[in-house]
Amino acid sequence: MISGTATFLVVVLTGFDYPVGTWTVATIALIIPALVVGWLAARKRVLAIAAQRVGDTGAFPVVANLPVDEGN
Repeated sequence: MISGTATFLVVVLTGFDYPVGTWTVATIALIIPALVVGWLAARKRVLAIAAQRVGDTGAFPVVANLPVDEGN
């Protein structure tokens, strides 16, 4: 996991890389709120779809059946 100091240094050093890095750091301030708003807008639909699929995992089960050890 990246520490807060390392993350800060990456953002600061990217910001000094004019012009591409400056635009990259500036757009982060727009992208993060857009992702949060998008999730809040879609959250109810995602939860409704998940509620419909309770117990239905498709062709491949999420929880695998453990093999039975018949020798013991």
